[in-house]
Amino acid sequence: MTLKKKILILGSSGLIGGALCKSLIKQNFLILVDKKFDIKQKDKLNSVQIKLDITKSANIKKIIDICTKLKVDSVIFCAYPKSNQWGTKFGKLKLHKINEDINNQLGVPLYLGQEVINFFKKKKGGNLIYLSSIQGVSAPKFEHYKNTNMTSPIEYSAVKAGIISITRYMAKFCKNMNIRVNCISPGGIKDNQNPKFLKRYKSDCLNKGMLDTKDIVGTIEFLLSDESKYINGQNIIIDDGWTL
Repeated sequence: MTLKKKILILGSSGLIGGALCKSLIKQNFLILVDKKFDIKQKDKLNSVQIKLDITKSANIKKIIDICTKLKVDSVIFCAYPKSNQWGTKFGKLKLHKINEDINNQLGVPLYLGQEVINFFKKKKGGNLIYLSSIQGVSAPKFEHYKNTNMTSPIEYSAVKAGIISITRYMAKFCKNMNIRVNCISPGGIKDNQNPKFLKRYKSDCLNKGMLDTKDIVGTIEFLLSDESKYINGQNIIIDDGWTL
C-alpha cells in the first residue's frame, strides 16, 4: 500500500512500534519518538529519531513543535510507560503506583491527543491512531494464567477501556474538522510467553492464537491510508476470534 506520509510514532522501539517502523519506513517519512532506540531502526533518508520521555509535560510541547516544523499528517500512539509495580497481582497493588500507571498510560495519551488535535485543526486535517487491547473490551480469561507467573493487570484493563472511550470522544469532537481518530485492539502478541499460557490462549482462538506484530501492521497501514477516510471513531479488534 502506497502512503507517502509524514508519520509521528510514539513508542517506536516497542514490539508493535518497531514492526510499524520497519514496514512504514519504506514509503513514508517517520518521526520516531521513544526513550531509547534500536540501532537497526536507523534510516537517515526516511526518519528522524528523537529521544523523549513523553510522561514529562514539557516534552509534549516539544512533540507538537516537531509536528509543526515537519508538517506531520499522522500520529500513532504506541507508547506503553510502566511503573515498577506493573505485573503485580490484584490484591497487592499500591495506590500511588496505580495512579502513576493510569496517569502515564491514559492521562498522557489523553493530553497529547488534545494537543495533537489542536495542531491538526490549524493544519486543517490529520489522522490520530491509538492502540487499545482486547483487555479493554473483555474481561481476562484467568484460567489461561493458572500455574504461571503471569497476570493480566487490572490497571491495563482500565486504561485500555479508557483509550477506546477517548477515541470515540475525540472523533466526535472533531466533527467537520477533517480529523480522524481511531484505535485498534490487538489480541496477545507473542513475546516468549509461558508455553502453558500459549496453549490455553490458542484454545480460545479460531486459528493462530497469539499474534505476531506483523499481523497488526496491515490494519494500521489501512487506517493511515485514504482508503479508510470514512472510518472514524472506531475500535478495530484484531484477535483471531479471542473475544467471541
